[in-house]
Amino acid sequence: MSAPALLAPAPLARAKAVIETLAGNNFDGLRNQQVANAIRASASTTLRTLEALEAVGWAERIPGKDERWRLSPRLIQLAIAHNAEVAREEQQLDDFRNRYSRIPT
Repeated sequence: MSAPALLAPAPLARAKAVIETLAGNNFDGLRNQQVANAIRASASTTLRTLEALEAVGWAERIPGKDERWRLSPRLIQLAIAHNAEVAREEQQLDDFRNRYSRIPT
């Protein structure tokens, strides 16, 4: 018997949807209404989610374009750090393969 699937609380699921919607839109950002339409939520609920993400440093209003939102540098930095970790692990695995796949002479 498999374990029951855990459901994310609605605010967490909505925050995830907002982050995924903002991804790839960091140059021009998106307006609140665009994000709301994408995640199928009201503009007011979406704005509260964006402001909550802003409060924890994961989203920001674009300076000079306060009506537009994008992912914050901190969230991008986390993604870059994760990518660097994966690259290090891949290098270690390659080193291991090379070490153990050589035929002794």
